[in-house]
Amino acid sequence: MRNFFNSFMETRNNTVLTSDKEGMSEIFSSNKTESGESITKQNAMQISTVFSCIRVLSEGISSLPLHLYKQEGENIEKARIHPLYNILQSEPNTENTAITFWEMSIMHLCLYGNFYAQIIRNRLGHVTRLIPFIPNNVTKWRVEDGTIFYTYQINGKTIHFEQNEIFEVMGMSLDGFTGLSPISYQVETLGLAKSSEKHGARFFKNDATPNFALEHPATLKNDAYERLKKDWIISQGGKNKHVPAILEGGMKIATMSVSNRDSQYLETRQFQKSEICGIFRVPPHLIADLSKSSFNNIQEQSQELVKYTYQPYIIRIEQSINKQLLTKSEKQKYYAKFNVEGLLRGDVKTRYEAYNVARNGGWMNANEIRAKEEMNPIPGGEKYLQPLNMTTTEGNSNED
Repeated sequence: MRNFFNSFMETRNNTVLTSDKEGMSEIFSSNKTESGESITKQNAMQISTVFSCIRVLSEGISSLPLHLYKQEGENIEKARIHPLYNILQSEPNTENTAITFWEMSIMHLCLYGNFYAQIIRNRLGHVTRLIPFIPNNVTKWRVEDGTIFYTYQINGKTIHFEQNEIFEVMGMSLDGFTGLSPISYQVETLGLAKSSEKHGARFFKNDATPNFALEHPATLKNDAYERLKKDWIISQGGKNKHVPAILEGGMKIATMSVSNRDSQYLETRQFQKSEICGIFRVPPHLIADLSKSSFNNIQEQSQELVKYTYQPYIIRIEQSINKQLLTKSEKQKYYAKFNVEGLLRGDVKTRYEAYNVARNGGWMNANEIRAKEEMNPIPGGEKYLQPLNMTTTEGNSNED
C-alpha cells in the first residue's frame, strides 16, 4: 500500500468530489420492485432471457480474434513481437485465456456497466498481466485536483490503486466517470419478468390447475366442516390428485384465480422477452424466439447484430486498450483491433462484388481495397483502372 493514499483516505471526506458508489446509492436505494421481486446483479442472470442475451454478447464478442497491429506508413502488420500482443490475443494472465477474460469483461459491462482489471507492468513499462476485478468491489474516486484513483475491497482489506494501474472499460455513462448498470436501471422490467416466471412455476407445480374452492349451499357445522376438509385432503392429496372427486349435498367447485389464458400469461411472457432483448439490443431469434423472424430477415438481423450490438462494445474495448495499455510513443504506430471477418463471412460475396464494381469502375485501387481488409499493399496496387468503353462527353456530337 502507498502511504500517500493511506493518508489521503483519512481526509477524503473533505477532498473527494466524486465516487461511483455514492452516486449509484442515491439513485438506487432499493432493488425491490413493484412486482414484489428483488432484482440484483446475481439473480438477474436467473431470468432466462437475461442469461441468453448476455451469453450471446459475451460469447460472441470474446470469440473474435483480438490483435495488436503496427502501422508504418501504408504498411500494416500484426505486432507479434510486442509484449501486449500475446496478452490480448491468448493469455491475459496465468489463470485466464483470452476468451474467458474478454467474455468476463462483456458480462461485467452488461451487469454492472463497468469492467476493471489490475495492470501489471515490467520495469520497461510494458504490460505483462491483466488481473480482472469484481466491479461491485471497486470504487472510483476523483479529487479536487482532478486525480483519479481506485479502491478495491478483497478479503476484508482495502487496496488502493493509481489510475495508471487499472484497466477500465466504461459502459454507457451519464457523467463520463462511471458506466450505467442496465440491470439497475431496468429493475421494474426485470422484476415483472421474474414474477411471470415464478407464476408459471407455481401454476405447473399445481398441475396447471387454477386455485379453487368447494362451494356448499348451506352452512356447515364445525364437525362436518372438519370431516369434509380431512376427507378431501386424503382423497385428493399426494398421489390421489388425479382421482375423480365425488361431491355430495349440492357441493360445487368454484375457481378462485384467473386462468393463464384469461390473464394473457403467454402474451406477457412474450412481451417481456422482447423488452429484455431491447435492453441488450439482441435480435430475438438468437435467444430461440422465432415468432417474428423469417429466413430472409434473420440474415439481415445477424448483420445488424455486428453493426449495432457488437460494435459499440468492440469499440469501447479497442479504444480503452489503445488509451490505457500503450505508451505515449506506441500510440503513434500501434493499435488494437477485433477481427469481425468471421461474423461477416455470410456477406463476403456481397463485399467482394462491391469491391469489384469499385475497382472496375475506377474509383478504388487495389491497395485501398486491401487496406479495408487489413491487408498489406502490393506493388502497383496504387494504380486505378480506367474502363475502355467509357469516355467523357466533351467533344462528342450528335451531328452526322
